Amino acid sequence: MSRRRIGQETPQFGSGPGRNRSSLDALKALIDWVPIVREFEVISCAAKGEPAWPPLALFKALLIAVWSDLSDV
Repeated sequence: MSRRRIGQETPQFGSGPGRNRSSLDALKALIDWVPIVREFEVISCAAKGEPAWPPLALFKALLIAVWSDLSDV
């Protein structure tokens, strides 16, 4: 089973070429995501059901949830 494509490949916050930079833009530049992606490549998808969400997208969502102290799972 394949992984689903979720649209934008890189986060784009703000709008236009002179857009304001956010803290997430700075974080994107600070973290080297390549080694993390390599670790997630070994995660396989189920043979049945809907396409899986990309593991890196889920990991980034989990990081934001933890850093923002969100209580819902």
